[in-house]
Amino acid sequence: MHRTVLFGLICLVLFPLNVAALESDRNQSVLVEADEVEMDFGSGKRIYRGNVSIRQGTIRILADQIELFYEGEQLHHAVAQGNPAVFRQRPDGKNHDIVGTSRTIELDEIHNIVTFITEAQLRQDRDAIEGERIVYDMARDRMTVRGGTTTPTRTTRAGEDAQTTLSQSDAGRPRLVIQPDDARAPDKDPPPSANSTETRNETPFETVQAYVGDKGAPTFAGQSLTTAPLGTLTAGTPVRVLRTLDGWAQVNTPRGVPVWIYGKFVSSRAGLGTVTGSGVRLRSTPSTGADSRVIGEASSGQKVWVVSVHNDWKQIEAPSNLKVWIPASRIQKSTDAQRWKDDWRSLARTGNPG
Repeated sequence: MHRTVLFGLICLVLFPLNVAALESDRNQSVLVEADEVEMDFGSGKRIYRGNVSIRQGTIRILADQIELFYEGEQLHHAVAQGNPAVFRQRPDGKNHDIVGTSRTIELDEIHNIVTFITEAQLRQDRDAIEGERIVYDMARDRMTVRGGTTTPTRTTRAGEDAQTTLSQSDAGRPRLVIQPDDARAPDKDPPPSANSTETRNETPFETVQAYVGDKGAPTFAGQSLTTAPLGTLTAGTPVRVLRTLDGWAQVNTPRGVPVWIYGKFVSSRAGLGTVTGSGVRLRSTPSTGADSRVIGEASSGQKVWVVSVHNDWKQIEAPSNLKVWIPASRIQKSTDAQRWKDDWRSLARTGNPG
């Protein structure tokens, strides 16, 4: 199926969420992408299926399927479903995104209510609230959190994978997690990511030669849609599959993944440059704040391609030994080893290790 790109049809579904949105979000165009769109003009229902992505300014929604229900020309409500469905937004005056995830997200346009259902979580920076059902009434500025009867509560801290399962008597109860202001010193870097060998030892595995499929592949810092997004690999990009796990593939790619590095450790401000420091951290954003995830390191003398400059930071195309995660469904195994090697070499920039 051809990927469908529609502008404007989804605008109203985002309006209930812009109470906390940046002013600039309201003036941005809306982009909806899906593998398939079904419109029933009789019932007023529109269904977007397959890798559904909605973007408007700082707002992003990712889901397997989104249904829109209209009464006449007025949008009544919408339902997003995924494993999980993800909502991300940068509120006014805040330095960190609000990220909400659940199996189902319901958007009530009439009553201005957002409901996260099943394995629901809302978090911002180091604070998180979880439950089986979270109802946010924005018109009244009120939130209700309910737990399930058997589902263990999972508590998280942004950027970490630790989890706590409560005893049976506490299972399913919602929990609000508020990290103290001094939990992390402001001048201290976040802990290394799961890509770093400092945090865990990886078992040996056999790599697989593959290509990105016709739909392209979004890249992430971790094995989840809620981790830092790193861009999109175009169709036909050769990748080295390091391992697959729960529908995800950890890969290397010769180029195409933009990351950030502290500027003084790269010799050039544009084009090909040389890393001048040892073990310099590569980050998802140009910052050392909590939202900036460490996703790897660059070695002294390594050649990198500088894409852009932002204050003291430089955006580079990541070295080909950087490990990133993509949905496993977006790749196809290569059947021609020599062709794959040739494609890898031709795509890699001069000096980029591969």
